[in-house]
Amino acid sequence: MQQTQTTAIEDIVMDMEAAWNESDAVQFARYFAEDADFVNVYGMYGKGREAIAKAHEAIFRTVYAGSVVAYTVRSIRLLSPDVALAHIDAQLFVPQGPLTGQLKSLPSMVLTRERDAWKIASFHNTFVTIPPPLHNNGQPRN
Repeated sequence: MQQTQTTAIEDIVMDMEAAWNESDAVQFARYFAEDADFVNVYGMYGKGREAIAKAHEAIFRTVYAGSVVAYTVRSIRLLSPDVALAHIDAQLFVPQGPLTGQLKSLPSMVLTRERDAWKIASFHNTFVTIPPPLHNNGQPRN
């Protein structure tokens, strides 16, 4: 992958981090395609830039109010000249409320190039947690 493509995607991630830390939902969502797919850490699905912005506006005022995120790009892989896959390590500090504390997640993004600009077509976020203990047969304990 050319350095400029990697840098452009890294810049998007850093801009999203800054927007989160400013609780700016519109800025956070601006890199998403109009028809982007979004799956949050709880498996909730959203469709479209406007819906993504509205959902983030709501969480910035409630469950994630005052939160601070730090993103680190783990990998960027060019799948075709105009499609990239990025994985991000996310560390989120929530100062108050039911999710108080440090949360870790691993977002995956599929980006497509539109008129020399990268847009997020799909974003899927997953909490990083310790799995439950398993029985000898590989099934979780109840």
